[in-house]
Amino acid sequence: MLASPLSRRQFLGLAGLTAGMGLLAACGPAAPAPAPTAPAAAPKPTTAPAAAPTTATAAAPTTAPAAAATTAPATKPAATAANTLTFLFAGDTNRLDPPAMDAQEGFIATTAIYEGLVRYKSGSTDVEPALAEKWDVSSDGTQYIFHLKPGVKFHDGSPLNAQAVAFTFDREVNKDNPLYQDAQGDYGGFPFIGDYIANVVTKVEAVGDLDVKFTLNRKFSPLLSNLAIPPGFVISMEALKKFGKGINENPVGTGPFKFVEWKKDDHITVEAFDGYWGNKAKLQRIVFQPVPEASVRALKIQNGEADVTWSIDPKDVPSLKGQADTDVLEQPGLNVNMAEFNLTKPENQNKALRQAMNYAINKEELADKLYSGAGTPATGVLPATSWGYNADIKGYPYDPDKATALLKDASYTGQTLTLNTYTIPRGYNPQGSKLAEAVQQYLDAVGIKTEIQTGEWTQYRADRRASKLNIAFGGWQADTGDPENFLGVFFNSANKGGVNTSFYGTPEVDLLLNQANEETEQAKRKDLFNQAERKIVDDAPWLFVGHMKQQAAIRKRVQGFVQQPTYIYYFNNVSLA
Repeated sequence: MLASPLSRRQFLGLAGLTAGMGLLAACGPAAPAPAPTAPAAAPKPTTAPAAAPTTATAAAPTTAPAAAATTAPATKPAATAANTLTFLFAGDTNRLDPPAMDAQEGFIATTAIYEGLVRYKSGSTDVEPALAEKWDVSSDGTQYIFHLKPGVKFHDGSPLNAQAVAFTFDREVNKDNPLYQDAQGDYGGFPFIGDYIANVVTKVEAVGDLDVKFTLNRKFSPLLSNLAIPPGFVISMEALKKFGKGINENPVGTGPFKFVEWKKDDHITVEAFDGYWGNKAKLQRIVFQPVPEASVRALKIQNGEADVTWSIDPKDVPSLKGQADTDVLEQPGLNVNMAEFNLTKPENQNKALRQAMNYAINKEELADKLYSGAGTPATGVLPATSWGYNADIKGYPYDPDKATALLKDASYTGQTLTLNTYTIPRGYNPQGSKLAEAVQQYLDAVGIKTEIQTGEWTQYRADRRASKLNIAFGGWQADTGDPENFLGVFFNSANKGGVNTSFYGTPEVDLLLNQANEETEQAKRKDLFNQAERKIVDDAPWLFVGHMKQQAAIRKRVQGFVQQPTYIYYFNNVSLA
C-alpha cells in the first residue's frame, strides 16, 4: 500500500478524537448527517422497532441547510407535551416553500406538511399513488393526465382539485406568472425546478374537476420520480393567492401534519391534521430542532431530550448503540461526497491538473479514518446503491506518483489554488470543513499549494450557484432513485447554475443523458448512463471523494420510523411507546 502523507495521529486529530496535533488537530469537532420508470434498486429499508407502517406520505430531497444555534434552542417550544416527537438536524432550513427550498432539512420538515401527486413506497424509491389515484401517459410520452383522489382537503379547508394542482405548477413553470416573478430576486427563486420539472414540463392545466394534464416538450422517464419529492408538492391555491411568497412562513398542504410555527434557527413545529384523507397521524406533534454540534445531538438522544437525530458523527455510533434506550439505524447511502471545480474559472480548465489532484487524495484512508469506517471511496459519481452503478469504472485510486507526473503535464508552476468549504456537518460529509483540511494536506504532499476559505452554509450555496466559488466542497443526498438525479442534475449543461455548479457541459454527455431520459427500458438507460459517467469521470470536473452510510440515532421508544433511501422521512405511521 502506498504511504500516505497523513499519519494516523493526524487523522485522529482531524476527526476530533484527540488533540494537540498541530494544524489538523486545531479543527474543532464536527458531525454529519433518491423513482424511475423502472424501479430502482434501493437499499434495504432500516426500520425502528415495532409497528410497521401500512402507508406513507410524501416524498424525497436535495442538498442542505443554514447554520443554526450553537446548542439547544434557547426557548423551549411548547412541544414537549405528551406524544410529541423531537427530531434534530444540524441546521435550519432556508425555506418551507417547497419549490424554493434547497436544504435537506426543509425537505424533511415539509414532507410532514405537504404531499405530491405521487410518493415513494415506505423504505423504497419505487413510486406509488398519493394525491393522484392513477395516471395515463400518451404513447409518445409527452402528456400525463393525473386523476386525483376525491374528497381531499388542504389544511385551510379548501378542496384539492385539478385547478389547485395546475395553480401550484404554473407558478413554477410559467415565467410570466406573477407568482413566479414574485419569487425571484432576493427571495431566491426556485433553484431546482428547472432541473426536475420546468426544463421539460411546458404546461400544466385542469382538464376536468379532478383531472390535470402535464404537457412535456419531450419524453422524460424520471418525471414521476421527480414529482414525488418536495419540488413536486401541491400547495393550497387559496393560500398561494393570499400569501404569495409569504407561503414560506405560512405553509398549507394536504399532509398528515399541519404547520404551527417556525422560529428561525430554533424550531419548526407541526401538529396532527384531523382532516387528513389517509392514515391519521399517531403523533400529536413533531418539533424539528436545529442543533449544529454532533456531540450535542448525540447527548440529547442519550439523555432523552430528543427522539431522532439526523445525522450523526460515525464515531458516536458505538456509544449510542451501547445505551439501553438508544440505537442507530443505518443503511448504505444513496449519496456522494465531492468537491467541484468551477469550470468557468481559467485556473480550473486544466484537465491534467484536475486529474492530478484526484490521484493525490487517499480516499480509502478518508473513508476508514476520517469517517470512522462509515465511508466508501468514490470511483465515480454513482454510489453502489444506485441501479446505474458500474463497478468497471475505477476512477482515481490513490497514486501520488501519477499525480506528480500529471502535474508536469499540466505545467503547474506552484500557484495557490483556493478550496472553498462549508463548516457544518452534512449526511454525505459528517466532518464538515475537516475534509478540506485533509485534502489540503494530500495536495501539499505532491506539491500543490492551496488555501482554504470557509463560508456560512446558506450564503455558500447561493455563492456556488452564482459561480463565485473556485474548488467548492459539496455533496448530494439523492432525491430520487434514478441515476438522472446524480448524472443529469450535476452534469447536463441545461442545469448550469441549478444543481450543476461545476458548470460542466459537453455535447457528447448532454446527448447521452438526454437519450437516457427518453428511453424507457432500464437496461438501455443504464448503458447510456454508464457511457456518460465514463466521460464525466475522465474529464474530472470533481474531486471524487466518497459515499457515506445513512445513519440516524433514535430512542427505542420510537416505533415505526423507517429510513428512506432519499433521506426524506414519512411520519404518519410513527408512534411513541
